[in-house]
Amino acid sequence: MGVAVARIRVLAESVFRKIAAGEVIERPLSVVKELVENAIDAGASEISVALLAGGKEMIRVEDNGCGFGVDDIEIAFQRHSTSKLVELEDLDRLQTLGFRGEALPSILEVADIDLDTADNNEGRGWHFRFRGGRLQEKERASCRRGSALVVQQLFANFPVRRKFMKSEQGEMRPVTAFLETTALARPAVALALQHNGRTVFSYPAAANLSERIYQVFGKDFLDDLRPVGSALGEWALHGFISAAQTGVSGKGRQFFTVNGRPVKEKTLLAAFNNTYRPYLEKSRSPAGVLNFTVPPSQIDVNIHPMKLEIRFLDSQRVYQFLQQAIDATLGQGSRPPLDPFREFSPLPASAGPAAGTGAAGGEAPLLFAREAFAAHDDFQLLGQYLDSYIVVEKNSDLLIIDQHNARERVLFERLQAGYNSGSAPSAQTLFPLLLELSPAERAALDEAKMAFFKKAGFDIRPLSGSTIEIKAFPQFLSEAGIRDSIRAALRLSPEVGESSAGNKPPGEPGDEERWLAALACHDAVKVNQRLQPEQQRALVRDLFACAHPFFCPHRRPIIVTLTQADIEKQLKRR
Repeated sequence: MGVAVARIRVLAESVFRKIAAGEVIERPLSVVKELVENAIDAGASEISVALLAGGKEMIRVEDNGCGFGVDDIEIAFQRHSTSKLVELEDLDRLQTLGFRGEALPSILEVADIDLDTADNNEGRGWHFRFRGGRLQEKERASCRRGSALVVQQLFANFPVRRKFMKSEQGEMRPVTAFLETTALARPAVALALQHNGRTVFSYPAAANLSERIYQVFGKDFLDDLRPVGSALGEWALHGFISAAQTGVSGKGRQFFTVNGRPVKEKTLLAAFNNTYRPYLEKSRSPAGVLNFTVPPSQIDVNIHPMKLEIRFLDSQRVYQFLQQAIDATLGQGSRPPLDPFREFSPLPASAGPAAGTGAAGGEAPLLFAREAFAAHDDFQLLGQYLDSYIVVEKNSDLLIIDQHNARERVLFERLQAGYNSGSAPSAQTLFPLLLELSPAERAALDEAKMAFFKKAGFDIRPLSGSTIEIKAFPQFLSEAGIRDSIRAALRLSPEVGESSAGNKPPGEPGDEERWLAALACHDAVKVNQRLQPEQQRALVRDLFACAHPFFCPHRRPIIVTLTQADIEKQLKRR
C-alpha cells in the first residue's frame, strides 16, 4: 500500500494576504505604532490615541499632519505603496520612521477602518469607510487638517490570531510603553492617550527633552540625571544619563533613539551598561534618555517587519563613541576598549574589596574564625567570602551560601505567609512616601495590583496625576527600598489573561508569587556587601528555618555543599 505524498499548492490570495499582514500586525500595539509613526512622518505636532478594550475593539489615532489628498487615499491602502521611497538607493538616505508601504493594507486585511482626512485648512475633507478589506463608502466631510483613523474589531476575521491576544491590560501595557518612548523621542509633539474613555496621560508639546522627561517621569527622576552631549563630524549624541553613584533598580529606564527612531539595540545597551560599571553599585543600573544621530547610510532599519530593530554598519565605532561620551560627562579618563557584544556581567571581583582584605585599612577578615561559633546553633559560622558568600560548617559538610539569594528566600516566605494569612503585618512610614509613576507603571497599577499590594501589607493611595502615596509597607521590608520594590512588582505583568491562576503550567509560579518574589528580590541584601558576624549568623538561622532553603523564589540555587568526600576527591586523597 503506497504512502500518500502531500502535494505543494499555491495558497489562495485571501490566505496568504492575511498571513503576510500578520507579520506586520501582531497585536494592537502594531496598529498604534504604525499609525503614530505615519502621523509623525506626516509632520503632526499633535497626536491623540484612544483605545477600547486594550485596542481589541477599537483604536483611534488622530493627528494634525498634512492629511491625505483624495487621489492618494485609495492608493495608500494598496500593497507596496509609499510616499517615502522611489528607488532602492533611497534606503541609504531615509529620514522617515516608515517606508515599507505595508501598514495600511496590512491593517485593512485584519480589521475594519474608517478614515476622516483633509489636506487643507478650509475644513474640506473626505470620509472613507472600509469593510471586509474593501472600500464601501466615500463621501465629502467637514474636518480639520490632518487624519483620524479608526480601526475596529481587530482580527475578527482572523480567529487564529485573535485568540492569542492578551487581556485588556495585557495589550494596553505595551501600547503605553511605546507611546512613552515616542514622547521621549519627540518632545515637540503633543501626545495624549485614552483608554475606555479615561485619560491615561496628556503631554503638551515640550520646549526641550528635559521638560518632556519631567512630564513623563517627574522631578525626582530628572534631578538624578546629567546632560550629555558629544559630536564628531556627522555623529552626535545628546540627552540625559544617570549621575555617578545614583542609578535605578532594573534596566527599565534606558531609552535610545537613533535618528529619531526609538530602538532597542544590543550595541547601545552593552556600551551603556558596561561603561557604568565603575560608577554604580551592582544592584543599580544606569538610566538614560539618549538620542544618537548618525548618517542614514550607517544603519539598516529594514531587518524586522515592525522595524523594532536596527543594525549598525560599524558597531565598534558606535560602542566607543557612546562610551567616550559617558566617560567625558562623568569625568572619567580614557580606558581600554571592552568587547561590545559580551553579556552584561557583574562587577569583577577586583572591583570590590579584594579577597583576603578588609573593607578598610587592609585588615584581614575573620574567615574561619573560631569565635564565630554559637553553642545553640546546629552550624558553625566560618566567615564571609568576597563580601558575597557566607561560609558555614554543618554536619561535617562545608556550605557556601549566596547571601542575596538567601535573604531573598527568607523575605519571600515571610511576605508569602503574611499575604496568605490575609492580615500581613505592616509598618507605618515616618512620613508618607511619594512616588511618581511613569504612564506604563501607572497603567500597570490596576485593580488587581492594588488588591495585591493591600493584601501584602501596603497602604497605597493614588493622588493627582501619576503620583501615589505610600503610608504603610510590609514590616519585613526596609523603608529605604520601598519605591524600588513597588516599581519592580509593577514591571511584572500577568502571564495569562487577567491572572495566571488556574492557567499556569504545573510547578510554575502564579502572578502573586512572582510579584512577592520581586518585592523580596529588590529589598534583599546584595552581593559585594560586608556583613558583620552577627548579621551573617542571623541570616543563616533564618534561611535554615525556611520551608525551602535551597532555592530562591526565582529558582536560583542558594547553597553549594562540599562534603568531606568531595574535598578529598579533589585533593586526590581517595
